[in-house]
Amino acid sequence: MIRLFVAGYPRDATKEDLIALFKQFGVTDEGVVFPRDRRTRRKKGFAYVEVASDQTAHSAIQVFHQFVIDGKELTVCRAEDRPPKKPRRR
Repeated sequence: MIRLFVAGYPRDATKEDLIALFKQFGVTDEGVVFPRDRRTRRKKGFAYVEVASDQTAHSAIQVFHQFVIDGKELTVCRAEDRPPKKPRRR
């Protein structure tokens, strides 16, 4: 599975809206994640979408990068794995 980062999506959008948008690329309910702020529980304004292959990921990026929804451009790119966090000092 390839994970895509989708930014610029309206905060009031639902998981179903994002699934409908990426449905042609085989996205399912399990493949969509909307991170939320820990304190406010509001959506952060971006999401992660999982697609099956490199070719599908490339196609989705070509179609939806800079796609305009509600007057805002989407940013769609491959999600990079985060480096491990450094331990906090106490």
